[in-house]
Amino acid sequence: MQINMESLLLQNELIQQCLVLLAAIAVAQVAPLPKRWQPFNAFSMLATELASKVNHNERPVSQQMTAGILATLLLVVPITVIASFLLEFAAFPWFFDFIVLYCCISNYQFTHQAKRIQMALEQNNNQQAKILLAPWVSQSTQRLSSIGICKTTIEKTLTSPIYGSISSIVFFAVGGASTVIAVHLLKQLELSWPPYQKKYINFASFVSQFNRVLFFVPQWIWHCSLAIQFGQLGLKSMWMSDPQSLGLNNDYRTLHLGANLLKIELGGPQQFLTPTTQTLAYTQDQTAPVNVEKVTLAKVNAGPLPQYQHIQLAIKASQNGKFFFLSLAILLPLLWATLQTV
Repeated sequence: MQINMESLLLQNELIQQCLVLLAAIAVAQVAPLPKRWQPFNAFSMLATELASKVNHNERPVSQQMTAGILATLLLVVPITVIASFLLEFAAFPWFFDFIVLYCCISNYQFTHQAKRIQMALEQNNNQQAKILLAPWVSQSTQRLSSIGICKTTIEKTLTSPIYGSISSIVFFAVGGASTVIAVHLLKQLELSWPPYQKKYINFASFVSQFNRVLFFVPQWIWHCSLAIQFGQLGLKSMWMSDPQSLGLNNDYRTLHLGANLLKIELGGPQQFLTPTTQTLAYTQDQTAPVNVEKVTLAKVNAGPLPQYQHIQLAIKASQNGKFFFLSLAILLPLLWATLQTV
């Protein structure tokens, strides 16, 4: 009898977690949290400000890497520990699990924005497309052509689900909401400190390499979910590496797969703008003079240059891939729990 009760409690907890996941995914899909209200924005500004204080390119490589490791621990560990305590002693833990999952999934819910960007490009309104795209990427969009906007939008559409829905589900199943928070903070650091940008090459090398291992399984799952629509498994792309960035571009494998599936060209150089004067990250003057840094990244030449019509193809492939994975992730545990009660 005691064994049956314990089994029933475990089944109820599993069902509750599945329902929380399903609710968070559904709400994030229908009504995602606007990008400007994301709590990760404040964390990103904090990370950028800390890097400006402790990252000194004139110092030896070992010191830059040590500073990057210590900065990563300083930013991620305290927040994760505090969040774990709050979640542990919460009166309604399922509610806070929902909030965490909703925020994390919404932070990568790019589909709606991609549709708006496509409409702007269709109307030849490149400036509006750049404004819509800018908050979602680390690189500068000011000097992008229509082709560059299409490329960046497609790349973001194909890579966002890895760090949104897929990672949230995988790491929630592994360690709960606190693990999801830690994982998303680590990814946010990689976005705040682009590891292939010159000033962050050594400073962000630790978090970049750590994330490559951390997100290997979610990336593999996403590759299978994407490639299966085209009668493939996407395994070959998992072992590709960007030769131009010395392996620091963690999204290259997904771009390689996406370009070959959609038969278009993806990848290529990115531009970053850095102010010529040192100011606080949250008080930077948009009209201040800036330096333009062009970073060379490898291209995947699998077809012609993308046009705005290809954005819709990427959106459709991304939505189908998410639906395939989410169906399995939600239905299989519920089916298992149902069979256990029979």
